Amino acid sequence: MQVIPGNAIHIGQRKQQQDAFGLSDFNDVEFIAHGGYLAVVADGIGGLQYGARAAMVAISEFVGNYMAKLCEQSVEEALDQALEAANQAVLNEAYWRNCSDQMGSTLVAALIYQGHLYWRAVGDSHVYLYREGRLSQLNADHNFARELQRQVNEGLLCQAQADYHPDRDALECYLGLHPLHEVERNANPLPLQAQDKVLLCSDGIDGVLSAEEIMACLANAPMLAAQLLCDSTLQKQHANQDNLTAVVLGYQAEVTDTIQTKPRNRWWLFGLT
Repeated sequence: MQVIPGNAIHIGQRKQQQDAFGLSDFNDVEFIAHGGYLAVVADGIGGLQYGARAAMVAISEFVGNYMAKLCEQSVEEALDQALEAANQAVLNEAYWRNCSDQMGSTLVAALIYQGHLYWRAVGDSHVYLYREGRLSQLNADHNFARELQRQVNEGLLCQAQADYHPDRDALECYLGLHPLHEVERNANPLPLQAQDKVLLCSDGIDGVLSAEEIMACLANAPMLAAQLLCDSTLQKQHANQDNLTAVVLGYQAEVTDTIQTKPRNRWWLFGLT
């Protein structure tokens, strides 16, 4: 089996790119044997002054920390450790800049290891599984909308009040908070099947495209799928289009590319400061 990555990022209609993403080295067979294939997406909180910096710091620390894992360390432990390190790095950066309430970022990470998917998520960036023409969102949003829906279910609000509440999209958990009180993770590793695709994206994409539109893009090869997700979003021509990022991991049945045993880089970070 082989994992093939695809990725695309665009600033949208914003003045600053506050998305970032990172990948481990998919050619480092020595690391893959005990650490697998890692992809991470972060979306700096747009209402905060240093959202872009928060996203870059989060990705850099998460991927770098995970790539330093020991052979005997479990991938679950390494993912949790990397997430804590990323959160602490954002907190440290905010302290150094004297802006403790002005730095924050979402983060979603996916790891494919020995044919299984592991993921971690904080905020409202999403991880999806695309399998046999069906799309499943694996994580929920950490925003006020969940509390509003709870109040609807208990009869305290009507659905319309919840749907149009001005604060429904406000994040309740993100990197840059202490303690990091809410982290989503899969309870058990998810077995993957040949031709599965895993999508990580910021809300600039799935906040615009329908599930059907996302699936139409994911029916293609990973790199084309990622680019189509960005292109399809931009074609909507939203006046205030958010930054958009898509990373697609294709789980392939057969090796189609030559794998290098001596990687040129340990990992990659993408985004703009």
